[in-house]
Amino acid sequence: MIINDRIYGSIEITEPVLIELINSKPLQRLKGINQAGASKYVLPEKILTRYEHSVGVMVLLRKLGASLEEQIAGLMHDIPHTAFSHVIDFVFQDENHEFHEKFHASIIKNSEIPAILKKHGFSLKRLLDEHNFKLLERKIPGLCADRIDYTLRDMTAYFGFKKKINTYVASFVVKNNEIVLKKKSIARKFGNDYLWMDRHVWSHPMEITSYRLLADALRIALDKKVITKKDLFEDDDFVYDKLKQPGNPDIKAKLEMLNPKLKIRQDKKNYDFWDKNKVRFINPKFLDSDGTIKQLGDAYPGFASKIEKHKQLGINGNFIKIVSW
Repeated sequence: MIINDRIYGSIEITEPVLIELINSKPLQRLKGINQAGASKYVLPEKILTRYEHSVGVMVLLRKLGASLEEQIAGLMHDIPHTAFSHVIDFVFQDENHEFHEKFHASIIKNSEIPAILKKHGFSLKRLLDEHNFKLLERKIPGLCADRIDYTLRDMTAYFGFKKKINTYVASFVVKNNEIVLKKKSIARKFGNDYLWMDRHVWSHPMEITSYRLLADALRIALDKKVITKKDLFEDDDFVYDKLKQPGNPDIKAKLEMLNPKLKIRQDKKNYDFWDKNKVRFINPKFLDSDGTIKQLGDAYPGFASKIEKHKQLGINGNFIKIVSW
C-alpha cells in the first residue's frame, strides 16, 4: 500500500496488520468526519479529515522509529470520534474535549478490529491503554505524535508553509522515549507557531461561534428526537442530512447561520453568547549544544510568560455578537 500524504510525502506500507486496519470500517468511517468540525461550513476550504490525521499520526510514529504496536495505536487513536469531531464537546459541555474518549474501548471492541489484532498477534488490552505509548500521547505541554501531526496538518491545510513544515518534520527526534527538537531555535519557532495556531485558528472567535451554532442545533435535535446519540457515531453528512429535515425551525435557524457569509464581532456590552475553547499550548524540549535535553520555557523565560498570558486569554473566553449571515 502506498500512502501519499500532504505532510510526509509518499510512504509504502507493507505490514498486513496496518493495511487491514486502514481498510477496516472504523478507519474508513473517519473519511467522513472533518477535522475542522463545524467551521468547515463557514470556511469551506478547510478540507481535512480524521482519517487523514489518523494515518498521518501512524506515519509520523513510523518515521520516528516507533514500534509497530505504537503505530497501530496511532492509527486507532481517533476511531471513537463522533460526527463533527469536537463539536460534541460543546453539546455535552466537556471542557477537556474528551467526550469521544469515553467510547474508545466499546467502539473498537464492537468492530472487526479485535479479530484483526488477534490474527496478527497484538493485544487489544495493551493497545487500548494510551499510557503504554509515550510517543503517541503525552499530557500538555509535552510533544507527542498526535499533537505534532494535527499542528503540521492544520498549518498546511490553512496556510501552506511547505518549507517551514519540511524543516519541522526533519527536526523531531526521539530521546529517552520522548519527542524533542534538534535545535533550540527550531523549538522556539515551533512553540510560537503552536500558540499562534491556537489563538488564530483553534480558539478563534469564528471557530467558537461555528461550533456553538452547530452544537445548539445538535442539542435541539437530540431533545426533539430528530437524531439519537447513536447517530452521532455515523459521519458528518449522515447527521447533517437528518438535521436538515423539514419541520424543525429552531434547528433550521441555527444551520442557516453556518455559511461563509457569517460575520461576528467581540462585544462585552452587547453580545449573543460567551464561550471559550480548550486552551492549547506546548513547552517543547530540545537538544542543547552540549547534548542535554532542555525545555524551551527554561531557556527562554519570556516564552514561559507568553504561555501564561495565552492561558489567561483562553480562560477569559469570548463575548461574541453575531452581526450577519
